[in-house]
Amino acid sequence: MREGVPRSVLAAPDRATDSPKYDAMEYYDTIVGSYEELYGGEQRAKYAAAVRTKPGRVLDVGCGVGLLYDYLREVLGAEPEIYVGLDVSSESLRVLRLKHRASGIVEVVAADADLPPLREGAGFTHLYAFTLYACDYGDVRPVLERIGTEVLEEAAVTVMCAGEGARCPEGFENLGYVGRLEVLCVLRKRVPPGGFEPPTPRSPGGLQPGALPG
Repeated sequence: MREGVPRSVLAAPDRATDSPKYDAMEYYDTIVGSYEELYGGEQRAKYAAAVRTKPGRVLDVGCGVGLLYDYLREVLGAEPEIYVGLDVSSESLRVLRLKHRASGIVEVVAADADLPPLREGAGFTHLYAFTLYACDYGDVRPVLERIGTEVLEEAAVTVMCAGEGARCPEGFENLGYVGRLEVLCVLRKRVPPGGFEPPTPRSPGGLQPGALPG
């Protein structure tokens, strides 16, 4: 692992005490071969709405099979300095690692996003988390506390809520729905640097939220 970014060994969630996370891990491990077909278009539309600055040191929380990395390179033509994917699904990380192991750019961390094994001041400049956090479980604050918001050039997360209006974490601005129950939240301090003009994002109004077990 590169300096400032740690490796981690997965401590799998316990079914009895952390059922939503265990179910999510089991679900995404099972569908890893068809994930892109099932959710690829939906996820890329979220990236188009969220990514507004040139990527540097990217942390993708809940990265799955790494569709965000593919989007940055293939659609935006912007190779990150480093891309670190964190996910609880070991099968998803295996696919990501095998696909991009020769790049020298991609690293993976198998871990619970609520207990991120990240050193303080790891030096990430971009933080993304799509279709991960929900109102009934998940909290982006542990990741933000490790990274430090003052060093971030861009941070964007989506939040899903059933039965109530989706709400953004403190310090984030709600940019509206990117699915029937999922809103896009961006760090308010974000100021896009010059020299990068991403494509005009597609309207996310017709998207459907990603399916999570539960």
